[in-house]
Amino acid sequence: MTRRVQIDAPPIPSGADALANQAATIRTGVGRMDTSSTAAGSRWLAALDRYRTPAFLISFILHTLLLLILAIWSVHAQVGIPTEYDFEASLSNVDADARQTELQLAADDAPAPPAAVPADAPQTTTNSESLVQVPMSELLQVRDSQKATESISLVEQLNLATSNLTMVSFAATGVEGRAPEQRADLAAARGGTLESELAVERALEWLAAHQLPSGGWSLVHDGGTCQGRCKNNGVDSRYEPAATGLALLAFLGAGYTHRSGKYERTVHDGLYYLMQIMEEVPSGGSFLHQSERGMYNHGIATFALCEGYQLTQDEDLRRAAQLAINFMLAAQNYAGGWGYLPKQPGDLTITGWQVMALKSAHAAGLDVPSDAIIRIDNFLGTQQVPSGVFYGYRKPDKHPTCSSIGVLIRLYRGWSHTDPRALELAQFLHKQGRSNGDAYFNYYATLLLFHIGGAPWEQWNDRMREHLIKTQTTEGHETGSWYFDNQYGKEGGRVYTTAMCAMTLEVYYRFSPLYQQADRPFEL
Repeated sequence: MTRRVQIDAPPIPSGADALANQAATIRTGVGRMDTSSTAAGSRWLAALDRYRTPAFLISFILHTLLLLILAIWSVHAQVGIPTEYDFEASLSNVDADARQTELQLAADDAPAPPAAVPADAPQTTTNSESLVQVPMSELLQVRDSQKATESISLVEQLNLATSNLTMVSFAATGVEGRAPEQRADLAAARGGTLESELAVERALEWLAAHQLPSGGWSLVHDGGTCQGRCKNNGVDSRYEPAATGLALLAFLGAGYTHRSGKYERTVHDGLYYLMQIMEEVPSGGSFLHQSERGMYNHGIATFALCEGYQLTQDEDLRRAAQLAINFMLAAQNYAGGWGYLPKQPGDLTITGWQVMALKSAHAAGLDVPSDAIIRIDNFLGTQQVPSGVFYGYRKPDKHPTCSSIGVLIRLYRGWSHTDPRALELAQFLHKQGRSNGDAYFNYYATLLLFHIGGAPWEQWNDRMREHLIKTQTTEGHETGSWYFDNQYGKEGGRVYTTAMCAMTLEVYYRFSPLYQQADRPFEL
């Protein structure tokens, strides 16, 4: 005997939620029904289907929620939550073999990271035995003085990172301090002396005396009016754009432009020499100059052109500077850095010059696309050790010069000068001390510590300044120049060494210090 099941179906609910709540009960009942009740169940399912949320929409909502969760987790890991650093522990095992980097203007044909110089090499010995230790309490006091600005919530970091991705820039470091009416006062206020300013002037006199009739400079400097009276030429490897750019940067750093100052003609001829030798190609204006390491030429020459334009807003320079920037952008490697030649894998020494040029171009109002700046951040991430304190030449390493360049770029890209990673590197550099002969390391370490400020800068500056004053040549035709008898001095010669040392002594007014910009919001 067949048993019939009578189903008294209630009226169909009007809301989709009510239908969904009853769906499981209906389907369970259908599974137990006699075949005679199938039609009634089917009517229920048909009614339910008319109100059901489409499956694709449910999938879309779930996947969107998942992506948002992953995005929040990613930003948390990359941007925001500062890690604690055990300064004493991390600095107690300083690698004494990593004290020296290399000037990459010329070297072996095969690219290689800068070799560590033995600790007993006379040109690279440091003065760490005479250093006065800076207590970490002093360093942390600098950080704690702006605790409110450092204590930023994850939500605020997300807002900063996503509020306007087209507003990517470099932190502001003004050049107004180079004006003659401000230069002397700023030098005195920020650690310079009358003797250091006289040393800068002597260096510029020497550079002006060794300018070529073409308006440029060469690493081989003993021609022309010098007539061989100055020893220690650099290499003859088609580095005229780099040599010219370095000399110009020294003049521009002291406030002398092609429109004002006693070196007006010298700077004018140098800038127009660069404009004459720039090769216009489809991607922009090239200063490779047929050199196997042409991006050194290009980065330094472009930096000088951009600074000349930034200081004067001379429209005659604008087009050339923009063309050079365009070529630089086209030469950037997909990973974000720059190598010896366009598109080659990057290293931090070459990349450092390109970033300085881009920063100057951006400040001058030239076109610097945001995506190129963002890729620089990506490249830095491939060169840093996990702590974010130290950087290597082409891979993560504890390299003093590359670490100084890496953290300096991070500061330009928005790190606070009180970031624990910056403070740890400052303590490392202070503990290691200046180099007796590596002008490249001394320049970048000085510029970094100047922007951090505080006790590490003050003690570093006193020793660095007096060392340069003491080692400047004061006799004969070489008066005003520097030369250090090591690998880098032999490659760059007196032109390179003199320009780098002069810029190191100009640090007090070349750029406004980042620690004075701490109250200005950074655009990202």
